[in-house]
Amino acid sequence: MRMVLLGDTGLKVSRLCIGTDYSEVYGSPEGEGVQIFLEGFKQGVNFWDTAESYGSYPAMRAALKQIDREEVVITGKSYGVDRREVERDLEDALRDIGTTYIDIFMLHAVDSMEDFRRRRDALDFLLEVKRRGVIKAVGVSTHSARVAWSMAEIPEIDVVLTVLNIRGLRLTDGDLDLAKSAVRRLYEAGKGVYLMKVLARGRLADIYEEALRYVFRIPYVHSISVGIKSLNELREAVRIANEATPELNNRR
Repeated sequence: MRMVLLGDTGLKVSRLCIGTDYSEVYGSPEGEGVQIFLEGFKQGVNFWDTAESYGSYPAMRAALKQIDREEVVITGKSYGVDRREVERDLEDALRDIGTTYIDIFMLHAVDSMEDFRRRRDALDFLLEVKRRGVIKAVGVSTHSARVAWSMAEIPEIDVVLTVLNIRGLRLTDGDLDLAKSAVRRLYEAGKGVYLMKVLARGRLADIYEEALRYVFRIPYVHSISVGIKSLNELREAVRIANEATPELNNRR
């Protein structure tokens, strides 16, 4: 599995990221989710994506008992609007995952610039804990191509997780062309860029391999978060990532 630097963050991540928004898979310290993390790590997948609403902390905690924490990059997220809410969600993640730091912590589902401005207090809190080393990078997740485009101009944001897939599904603002332009703009601005909803929450299951090859071939994206529900899905995603990954373009 090819590893890349995630923009200017200094974090080194695998081209495939394990998406964990399936509490039935990752909600137990003894379920298949733990084996997915461990097998993925053996295959070179070191990037895990979670959020306070996913219910996946138990499997992460169990897997980290068998993996060196410093070898894994974890993204956490919060829907919180103010610092009290985000602080609570960060503390929950630290405690329940069993770690002293989260690599990337995101303002979750920021789908308009008005919403981004409304969360200024939450952003200021994340910048404070970044300075203390509790997180290493500050991020935003968004379903909006216009928000993704705008994040290239926000110096406080290190990483953007955004929607892009072969048919432009699940975008809330903007079309596929704008989404592709936005990720290139982010990449060239030195932001870490990775994608979600690449299978549109199952709507592209009938063209699974074509859809994954499409996003892995985009040269201005560092990593692809794929929702993984089984070891077989992991192995297929690893195979496609290894076959379809291009040489990433140099920034600037």
